[in-house]
Amino acid sequence: MSNKKSVLFTIIFFGAIWGILEATLGYGLHYLPDFISGGIMFPIGAALMFWAYRNTQKRSSVLYVAMIAAAIKAVNFLMPFTMALKIYNPMIAILLQGVVVFSAVSLFEKKSMPVQLTAVAGTSLAWRSLFIVNQYINHAITGFDHGQLASVTTLLTFIFINAIAEILMVLAFYLAYHFASKKVHLSFKPNWLVSVSTLAAAIALVVLL
Repeated sequence: MSNKKSVLFTIIFFGAIWGILEATLGYGLHYLPDFISGGIMFPIGAALMFWAYRNTQKRSSVLYVAMIAAAIKAVNFLMPFTMALKIYNPMIAILLQGVVVFSAVSLFEKKSMPVQLTAVAGTSLAWRSLFIVNQYINHAITGFDHGQLASVTTLLTFIFINAIAEILMVLAFYLAYHFASKKVHLSFKPNWLVSVSTLAAAIALVVLL
């Protein structure tokens, strides 16, 4: 029972931290040119999901962290004068990123470094490709013209060109973790007070910002 509580508190904590960063850093990044925000927020989210996984040793933690971060983002639906698409798209992106990292995380334990680095880089292309599929489905249902689907050039730029800086950032995070973990104990087990307080702070920031 104690171990289950520890896993739960760890998942809540890392999901809430992601939610806080989405509400603060992510909010500010939306003032940058289109489609830039995800290239910065995905490496951060991936790092948090991977850290949660290493602390719990459960792959499912990756998905739950993403679900909590997406749920925190969904609080915006309760706020007046909010554009649903500006909430829906980030939520879908977060959930797809969770699915992709969940699928790749087992490679980090059993494969060689080249395979690990390839898997890390592939997560960026994978979530972007899945996001485009979601946009096509959404367009077919609602008829809304998503910016990523404006042209073939825009679509390919979103998947490949905009992913370059993101891939480099993800690789930098992973290499830093790989070498730091050999010298520093990176385990972190938050208690219920830390986890709940962090979650409350995340929700409050979403409401205030």
